[in-house]
Amino acid sequence: MKTIFLIACTFALITVAGCTVARDVAVEMPPVSKVSVYEGKVVGEPFINKVGQEDPRIIDLYFVTGGKKYFIKFLDSSVSRNEVLPYVNKGLKVQGKVNYGLWDTNNPNEQSRVGEYLVIETIRK
Repeated sequence: MKTIFLIACTFALITVAGCTVARDVAVEMPPVSKVSVYEGKVVGEPFINKVGQEDPRIIDLYFVTGGKKYFIKFLDSSVSRNEVLPYVNKGLKVQGKVNYGLWDTNNPNEQSRVGEYLVIETIRK
């Protein structure tokens, strides 16, 4: 009787171990900030791919303000990269908002870096 019980338990454990449970996990995203004026500095850094290798041919622009560094997402911004380039390593005031999400695309089916980013509406002088 013990043998049958042990065989049944072993079979049950093997069956359960082979199962996978699919779960829908909701990820809570930080709220989108309101439009504000940010004072800081634009810095350029080499692009780093998903395996951690730098590509010095591609320079990403970031806005440093209040001790934080935000990727500048030109895809959603009202200003172009060329309008911001003259301000690299210089102080600057911008009007915009901080968001959280995809940096390189707005298509959730495409590969992209993810995190906080700055959308610039206007450059304030």
